[in-house]
Amino acid sequence: MMVRQVIVVGDTLAPHGGTVVTGSNTDIVDGKPISRKGDTVECSEHGTQTISEGDGTGMISGSPVALHGHRVTCGCTLVSRNATLSMP
Repeated sequence: MMVRQVIVVGDTLAPHGGTVVTGSNTDIVDGKPISRKGDTVECSEHGTQTISEGDGTGMISGSPVALHGHRVTCGCTLVSRNATLSMP
């Protein structure tokens, strides 16, 4: 198993700044909901956007888990604050 930096509610976006605002209601890491492809972010420059990438080896409620470095619909990159999860 490998440890990956997952995206959770409250993580940030680069380069414009912003925050991840939604995640799973049932799957939590480090006390925060894990975010997935399709969850919502607020980009400081582009407003409400959606996580457009996810890792299919880690599925939560049928959606791929969002990881550090994945993109959102405006082109920004997700930045993890070091929440980690063991994934296959």
